[in-house]
Amino acid sequence: MGKTRSEEWQGCLTSRRRTTWMVQLAFDGYKTLPFPFESVGLGCEGQPVSLDIPKKISFDRFLRMLRSWSLVASAKDQGIDLLSEEVVKEFETAWGGPQVIASVTYKGFMLAGKVKL
Repeated sequence: MGKTRSEEWQGCLTSRRRTTWMVQLAFDGYKTLPFPFESVGLGCEGQPVSLDIPKKISFDRFLRMLRSWSLVASAKDQGIDLLSEEVVKEFETAWGGPQVIASVTYKGFMLAGKVKL
C-alpha cells in the first residue's frame, strides 16, 4: 500500500530535519542556536524573540513559495511530487479560489546583541 500524501510530507520533513541543521534550528525556533553575544534586550541565547509577521498574499504567491522550498525539490528528485495537480487543487479549494487574497502570518525569530568585551 502506498503512502498517503500526509505521510509523504511528514517523511520528507522528518528526513530533512535530521540531515539539515539549519532546518532543525528553524523548527526549534532558534532556541538551540549558539549566540555568544551580550544581550541588548532583543532576545538572548536560548530565548529568541518570537515575531508574527502578517502578510496578504495571493494563492499564486503561496504556491510559488511552496515550490521554492528545497524540501519540495528534494522530494521531487526522489520521485515524490508533493505538489501534484491534485494537491494544488486541494490547496486552491481550501484557499477559497485563485482570486482570493488571504492573510497569512509568517513566524520570525530575532536575536540581537553586541560583542562581549
